[in-house]
Amino acid sequence: MGKIINMSPEKLSSHAEEEPEKISSLHDDPLVPKATEHLGEYSDYPNRFDPKDKSVLTRLEQFGVDLKTAEKTFSKDIKDFTWEDYTELMAGAIKARYDVVVASVFDQYMFPNPENPENATRWDKMLKLIDRYKDMGERCGVHIVKRAADFKESGNLVLGLEAGAHLIHSLTDVEKLADHGVKFFGFQYNKPTPLADEGGLTELGRTSALYMLDHGLVIDLAHSNYKTRQDVISLAKDGGKGHLVSYSHGCAEEDVMDSWKGKMGERALKDEEISQIVKIGGIIGLGVTKPFFSSTRKVAERINEIAQLKGGIEAVAIGTDFGGVPPAFLNEIRNPEGFKILADTLSEDFNIKDEDVNKVLRKNAKEWIKRAVE
Repeated sequence: MGKIINMSPEKLSSHAEEEPEKISSLHDDPLVPKATEHLGEYSDYPNRFDPKDKSVLTRLEQFGVDLKTAEKTFSKDIKDFTWEDYTELMAGAIKARYDVVVASVFDQYMFPNPENPENATRWDKMLKLIDRYKDMGERCGVHIVKRAADFKESGNLVLGLEAGAHLIHSLTDVEKLADHGVKFFGFQYNKPTPLADEGGLTELGRTSALYMLDHGLVIDLAHSNYKTRQDVISLAKDGGKGHLVSYSHGCAEEDVMDSWKGKMGERALKDEEISQIVKIGGIIGLGVTKPFFSSTRKVAERINEIAQLKGGIEAVAIGTDFGGVPPAFLNEIRNPEGFKILADTLSEDFNIKDEDVNKVLRKNAKEWIKRAVE
């Protein structure tokens, strides 16, 4: 097949002179390490990371940054990099390798932390995180997208609220985030919030969902429970706004590794939901790592399953979670270059046309987001 991703080892640095072909992702976490400095700048998350690996370094590598090349470029040891150096590296990697990335915005106190500040402090920290994303654009040429007209050829960043809905207590809070450039809104992060609980959408959640659908804001179902997902799908279908429903990163229930079944709550999709999202015009971003999938071949099998649905090949994309993947969770795809493996598997083992492989790895996410943020 014609390679979809064509990157030689020399292109693994974000400072490579020859530009590689692009991919797209419905979900990545480029700023997670520096935003969780309370855990220790180069420390692993408790109980998540292999203690032999350092999270900041492996996250840089997940975006395709060659650490030795970066050290030569900046004339310093990688562990001495400042926040500004790190930002430049991440922005360069995104611009070099991605058409578009949906980047996480979150309440950093969701992570293990001895502090539990008031909401005002949490809001302040979250908005400062958004400012860091803006700094990537102003300093390094990555584009934060608020509307379709903002799209450039590469380096497009769309902000998504992943873990912060617990701070939303009114429509004013929704508007505040939208005014700061957030376009994707998650209503839960595997636990109840003012927008959604065990019974699905709350009254505020329903009001907020209708507001978002009316104002061109995407509702992301990736960390929501089944009842919440069903409520959102129903509202979007009834209002003809299915093109504003995403499942940015995850898998189907049967894809979850056996050792993780029962540990992920309800965040994996049921087969019926996959069909529902495809039918209403939403998009499904598949992860490429454990515990979603035990191997890259398993990812290809799920893509092939979705491709059998009417309109399915246009509704499936990739949500890598790069930047936030524990090293022990990585499969064969460890950085953007690894998508050659998935491209070859789809083509050679499942006879999926090059044109359709390119849709899954690149075009679907880009075109869907462009339509959604109009």
